[in-house]
Amino acid sequence: MNHLLFVSRHNQRGAIGLFGVIILMLAVLFTALVVDSGRLWMLKRHLQHVADMAAIEAGRQVGGCLQNNQNIQTLVHTAAQNTAVANGYKGNLAQAPNRIELGSYQTGNNGLRVFTAGSERRAVHVVATQQVPASLFAGGIYNQQVLLRAEAVGAIRTPWASFHVGSTLVSLNTSDSALLNSLLGRVLGTNINLSLASYQGLANSNIKLMDLVKADPTIGSVSKLLDTSLGINQVLNLIKVAVTQQGSSANPQVLAAVTTLATAAVNQTKINLGNVIKVSNPDLNSVAATSMSLLSLINTAVMLANGNNFIQLPLGISLLGIANISTNVQVIQLPQIVIGPPTVAAGTACTVARTAQVRTETSVQANVLGLAKVDLVLRFDVAPGRAELREIRTLTNGKTQVGIDAYPGLAALRLTNSAGNGPSSITLLLGLIPLAEIGLNVPLTQPAPSSMTFNVDHPVLSHLPSTMNSYSGVGQSLSGFATEGHVQTKLLGLDLGGVLDKVVKGLVLPLLTAVTTTVLDPLLKMLGINTAGITVILDEIHASNAQSLLR
Repeated sequence: MNHLLFVSRHNQRGAIGLFGVIILMLAVLFTALVVDSGRLWMLKRHLQHVADMAAIEAGRQVGGCLQNNQNIQTLVHTAAQNTAVANGYKGNLAQAPNRIELGSYQTGNNGLRVFTAGSERRAVHVVATQQVPASLFAGGIYNQQVLLRAEAVGAIRTPWASFHVGSTLVSLNTSDSALLNSLLGRVLGTNINLSLASYQGLANSNIKLMDLVKADPTIGSVSKLLDTSLGINQVLNLIKVAVTQQGSSANPQVLAAVTTLATAAVNQTKINLGNVIKVSNPDLNSVAATSMSLLSLINTAVMLANGNNFIQLPLGISLLGIANISTNVQVIQLPQIVIGPPTVAAGTACTVARTAQVRTETSVQANVLGLAKVDLVLRFDVAPGRAELREIRTLTNGKTQVGIDAYPGLAALRLTNSAGNGPSSITLLLGLIPLAEIGLNVPLTQPAPSSMTFNVDHPVLSHLPSTMNSYSGVGQSLSGFATEGHVQTKLLGLDLGGVLDKVVKGLVLPLLTAVTTTVLDPLLKMLGINTAGITVILDEIHASNAQSLLR
């Protein structure tokens, strides 16, 4: 019995020892499992952080000019890789199975956002992988590897602004309405007789890009709206439908004015609204809510339809029986409404607004007192000024800061003869005897380029549009240059009876003043040109430039 008891106790001690070894091995195994799981989790978490930061930083590079930014893939890849390396990543995101790609995303019925690679720039997709030992224990023995994978999709939130240069056209007068009727009527091929109140209503009314998209169900998107070729009569009808669809919010007088223009338009010249409204934002549809002045839109569209053709305007000026006075206007380059992002890093400006480039010629052929004959042409040439969007920043004091660099254009006012090959002239006996030459060659000195900073209070839409000038005070009228101090006369023959003094003071100077005051000054204002500098009008800001991640 004692022997059996001894054997039983010996066996139990062996079983307990074996059980203890098994428990110890299990403890070591579970400890290894916990350590490995924690290690893999930490590595995966770090890899996810790398992918997240790479997607955010790559998204910040997606800006600048949509048309000109040909190296966007290089910029995106470089930004993503540099950020990944800075966060401890050892691999190359440009090599498979890693990926960096641009595209778009959609939200499915299940509420999940799905990325689709493509040509759009609404999101950036980063896939980062890393091979690590499967286990610190077994991996060290069997060299087993596991591939960790992390991906991130960053939504691109490109900041943008809408602005233009020139006049706001919010203050019109009777001569402005007469000039607008002549300009629009001659291009549209009909007689226009809108009242001053109608033009004032158009100047004070806005229309959104989305209103124009909704006006034609076949358009469907901002990008197609800007790419579609339409006759100027179709453009005016599109605007009419858009204003009509505004319903009770539409101004009846504005609707009547737009209807008159659309109904009367005979000209069917094809234009692209993309040449009137310049959008350089990477995602065209993101600017659909941008609004613009109806009158600016109509004026620019009509001028575009005219091309580089001269527009002859009746002056309605009669001085001392003068006859045969005509003014030709040639708009060589149109002003534009621009929408787009600021300059990326130290790159070329992406969003650039320009004033019009204009050439006008006012021709005068007259007989004075039955003795003197006047042959002169008042020529005015202006090169376009420009404004470039430099930066958009949201400040901590409840303001959004917009930086714009302004570069005024150059202009010159000259008097020549009708042939344009010499100074204007006054002759006696109906052109037989030269009496004098009249000269006027005034280069209008422009101020130096300036940097403008708009600090717009929030909410920004309640504080826009906002205007800044690159000069001090009100610009000088062109009539200020058409004075005795600027007009120079050169006597060539005998001035019998003081004819020269009568012609210059009684005819030439009043004529120049009348032409510049009646035609040139209001025309320049409508085309956004100021002879003393440049005016920038900030219409809208979208400063939500923080890149977010889509899960």
